[in-house]
Amino acid sequence: MEFAMPLYEVRYHDKENWEQLSEIDLMHRLHEFFDRVTPAIQQMIEGKQVLTPDGVYRLKGQVNV
Repeated sequence: MEFAMPLYEVRYHDKENWEQLSEIDLMHRLHEFFDRVTPAIQQMIEGKQVLTPDGVYRLKGQVNV
């Protein structure tokens, strides 16, 4: 049985490149800006990017474990 882990990325407003984030780091950062992180995660699953005052977050893809 394979388990797929989502990969998340952030592009900070003062940088050009996307950086990979762990799921835990993503949750911590989104919680700084949103009372509930579930709607933001749902947007990323739907292929949308989530904008915050510090950067833009998105789902990169999945890696099978």
